[in-house]
Amino acid sequence: MPDYPTGLLSAPPAVAVDRCGAVLLADALAAREQLAAGDTDQALHDFRVAVRRLRSVLRAFKPHVDHEVGAKVRRRLREVARETNAARDTEVLLGWVRGRRGALTRSQRVGGRWLEARLGAELEEEYALSLRAVRRRFPALARTVRKRLAAAAQNPWGGSASGTTFAAALEELIGDHLAAFVAAMDEVEGPDDEARAHAARIRAKRLRYLVELLEREFEAAPPAVARLKAVQTLLGDLHDVQVADPAFRAASEAAAAEHALRLSDLAADADERERRRVRQRNAVPGLLALNRNARDARWDLFERYRSWRTEHEAALESEVQSVLEGLRQVTPAGIEIERKYLLRTLPERVATADSVDIEQGWLPGERLLERLRRTRGTDGDRFHRAVKLGRGLSRIEVEEATSAELFAALWPLTESRRVRKRRYFVPEGALTWEIDEFQDRDLVLAEVELPSTDTEVPVPDWLAAVLDREVTDDPAYVNVNLAR
Repeated sequence: MPDYPTGLLSAPPAVAVDRCGAVLLADALAAREQLAAGDTDQALHDFRVAVRRLRSVLRAFKPHVDHEVGAKVRRRLREVARETNAARDTEVLLGWVRGRRGALTRSQRVGGRWLEARLGAELEEEYALSLRAVRRRFPALARTVRKRLAAAAQNPWGGSASGTTFAAALEELIGDHLAAFVAAMDEVEGPDDEARAHAARIRAKRLRYLVELLEREFEAAPPAVARLKAVQTLLGDLHDVQVADPAFRAASEAAAAEHALRLSDLAADADERERRRVRQRNAVPGLLALNRNARDARWDLFERYRSWRTEHEAALESEVQSVLEGLRQVTPAGIEIERKYLLRTLPERVATADSVDIEQGWLPGERLLERLRRTRGTDGDRFHRAVKLGRGLSRIEVEEATSAELFAALWPLTESRRVRKRRYFVPEGALTWEIDEFQDRDLVLAEVELPSTDTEVPVPDWLAAVLDREVTDDPAYVNVNLAR
């Protein structure tokens, strides 16, 4: 299991993905070093798994990090992973053949030994190709991914899905992936249902990688991960024996051709004893026996898969639902918890921070005040409508995106109730400080969103140097009052 950091559930998704991605990149680089040192079997597996986890996380959180970690970077990760596919497939088939030695008769073991030698030679070549690809391409790619993830964390609201928390994003993702996995399992109807079994395995893997992010956060997460790993292994083993059939056919054809050539060479010169010895070294019967064994294994694995569903599916769904409930309780929907501070001037840290320009205005109203906001960043303009109720540390906030056309139609109604500011995003641990430099008055404020009202907020040194006082409970510094 990756050593994922904790305490990120209330952070923006881009910040959490940056922290978790750093762990996975470190794991992949460590496996690369082991691979270079000659520990090929385990190192290749560890490298593949780390890269696979990273790709899965980047794919799942694409709306939150795609402004920095785009399709080109994900494609390069996929290409590096594919460089190791042939070695992995040969390694799995060789392990399967070795595990069936005891099921073969003495004469059939000729075919087993023949295939082991053939696969072993192929594996040595494929290991060498994998090592060259990983050593040549991955270090630079890892640096690129690390840099892009850090940039996304610096600008956590730059993606196409902003204004949410890691917990809220995970809740939606895990719920969707659970439903997709259950539906995919229902599609697997028999041991020869290769494409659907493979699709169900992929769904299990993607769901597992998301729940793994929470193993140290919720009690129900580790058993859910264990169940998902078990069914993923079953479906993976089923897939391996399903796709072994073409490999056995190709091997049988090659062995038959070799055997026929040997007999042809001996036809004129060898004595009967030599011919009998060559006939006894025919690998084809053993290869056919292995293929029959693989077909029988399909039924066994499919029955074990059906038994897993009977015994574990309901428990898995219950455990995942418990995780989802825990995520819902991290930050109740519609509740904004933040502290606000008055600053004497801009802190020096903003010089290297990402920023956006914000214009916001309020529509006429007495008790219900609707806010319009235009945010202008490197990815263009975004428009939102919001209503906030309450005051102080914890307030109700309901926000939704809107169109440029509706914004343009309503904006004139906000005249004389507007503010303009530049907002800087400064990550600090699991939190992100937002520094607002107002453009229409001499005012600088700092805000930080929190997961709960009792969260301690240590003021970082770079902010303390320009801090005047906390104004969380001072209505004079609420934006709608500033706009008046």
